[in-house]
Amino acid sequence: MKIFRYIVALCAAALTVLPSCSKVEPKDVVFEEKEKTVLLYFASHNNLYPDAASNISKIIQGYVPSDGNIVLYCNNFDLSSKQMKDTLPVLVNICRNKKGDVQIDTIYKFSYINSCTKNQMKSVLNITKTICPARHYGLVLWSHGTGWLPAGYYKTHAFDSSSDESVMYSHQRSRFPAPPGGVDPYAHMVKSFGSELGVEMSVFDIQEAIGDTHFDFIAMDACFMGGIEIAYQLKDCCDYFIGSPAEILTDSYPYDTVIEKMFNADYTGVSKAVYDYYNAQSGEYRSVTIATVKCSELDAVATEAKALFADYRDDIPALDVTLVQRYFRYDDHWFFDLKDFLDNLCGTSETAAFTAALHNAVIAKYTTGKMINLDIDPAKFCGLSTYIPDYEEQELITYYQKYAWNEEVQMIVPSTSD
Repeated sequence: MKIFRYIVALCAAALTVLPSCSKVEPKDVVFEEKEKTVLLYFASHNNLYPDAASNISKIIQGYVPSDGNIVLYCNNFDLSSKQMKDTLPVLVNICRNKKGDVQIDTIYKFSYINSCTKNQMKSVLNITKTICPARHYGLVLWSHGTGWLPAGYYKTHAFDSSSDESVMYSHQRSRFPAPPGGVDPYAHMVKSFGSELGVEMSVFDIQEAIGDTHFDFIAMDACFMGGIEIAYQLKDCCDYFIGSPAEILTDSYPYDTVIEKMFNADYTGVSKAVYDYYNAQSGEYRSVTIATVKCSELDAVATEAKALFADYRDDIPALDVTLVQRYFRYDDHWFFDLKDFLDNLCGTSETAAFTAALHNAVIAKYTTGKMINLDIDPAKFCGLSTYIPDYEEQELITYYQKYAWNEEVQMIVPSTSD
């Protein structure tokens, strides 16, 4: 194993994009390269902090590898009381020492900076790679999530039947039921990446923060992040992508079982463990969708999708979207099943090559058939969601064209008047 020795002052000078932060003593630190480091980035300075504390407690009490680092980025929690001690974020390293004993150390302390910014995420990644170097890296992003939507869009466009502005919503939205009284009665159950003091990160921010770091896997423990738009945007950042096309309940992943699978490169097993946990629940808590995607196969998926859109793009406005499997409860109509969308648009005989490519890319997919009060047909569940263009939503139409997925498959093309 390679051994790296740095004086803290030199280490701090070598790191880039470091907001106000301080290294934890001792000053002369041995940085030993291990087989794998998994960073769990908890953007939890929001209403999810009690759930974050519970999740972190499971991590600390669970599997710790003999040749690896578990690194937690989180706010300071009192794990015994499950209460936030303060709002200052820290990096905590969980590993085994040379005697094989579990060791938990705070390795970096930050002055306050919003966790949902690309500069802070970039800093955390750089510090983690310096203090806990490894031959392989994994990344878990834990927080709220609103899929491919622009930062802040979900907050300002979620349906509110009491508002005089309800007329602003498109014809697609009007095809789906609104929540009773305009309020989702199950909102407390879901983690609908990132939200801190009104600041959110876009997928493009995440991609820029990651930069040239390559991960064995990226897992999105947040709602609606299992979309083709996100997987394709991050496909060159990781070998495997794990996410849910629908919402994720606040219980999150079962970290007492999935961490070991992450370190053993059993990425299909991660999805299976998440499914097994929720499938064992009862009532509304028996709710999950989860999938593992092999990123090297996504280009083939895009090739087949591009051919279909070339022939059927003009038929999208006439499509009856109520026939397509959706992953949103009530009327937030931005997440539909990718394969079922194309099957309805083109016909299953036309989508055979696309289906084969998708099967090679989505190497594990599971659903309990429910997301609280939404029915999900396992036969229609392909593991990835997509947007179905609503051409009355010009803001989204313009934004969507920035995604690498749309640039490649040309589902939405610029109008001749642009």
